[in-house]
Amino acid sequence: MTDLSNVKALAWDIGGTIFDWHNTIKGEVSAIADAQGVELDAAAFTNMWRFTMFKRLQLVRRGDLPWLNADQLHRRVLDEVMDAHPQLKLDIKERDELNQVWHRMNAWPGSPECLEALRSRYKVTVLTVMSWAIAVDCSKHNGISWDGILSCEFLGHYKPEPEAYQASAKYLGLDISEVMMCAAHKGDLQAAARAGMPTAYVPVVGERGEGNDPDMSPDPSFTVNATDFADLSRKLLA
Repeated sequence: MTDLSNVKALAWDIGGTIFDWHNTIKGEVSAIADAQGVELDAAAFTNMWRFTMFKRLQLVRRGDLPWLNADQLHRRVLDEVMDAHPQLKLDIKERDELNQVWHRMNAWPGSPECLEALRSRYKVTVLTVMSWAIAVDCSKHNGISWDGILSCEFLGHYKPEPEAYQASAKYLGLDISEVMMCAAHKGDLQAAARAGMPTAYVPVVGERGEGNDPDMSPDPSFTVNATDFADLSRKLLA
């Protein structure tokens, strides 16, 4: 059995790990297309929006763009996505309204129950590249309570830079070895491990839409590998 006696807090990724961005955004975009009577690949629209945002985030990290939070990046990228899908017609106000869909992401089944159970032993917190407002609004939307929310927008460093992971421990008053990064994304966990954090992997099937799942096999380099949220709860509370 893995020795978790040193772990005092959990830092959770939320965009994709806890909150289902793909199906939430796809549903909203599909409804708009249906209302306009136009044909649109809503899944492709959604993934372009999400993944282009992360490409622009890399430019922010490099200093090639000014410091922007996820809301600002999502809104900028939405204009690019709309240009690539000219059949959908939205004015500036309507685009601003659509951008707010990121604040209404639905939680993956089983994730709220997992988080609440884990709070019986650990400080359960957020470490996200999403804006603080997105984290707060989506958590309230799903009835999820946290012991703390830390958005990289305040840190001057976005994940996967080591300073972002180190800050999660610093602001909890803990050593980084006492804070476990929990995520559905292997790259996030690998970066956290390099920064000195223990790691917990929980795969989320369908995060990027049907048929787009990456390799979800267990990784022996992670401290804990779970099969789903219930399994992660069992392993972290054993």
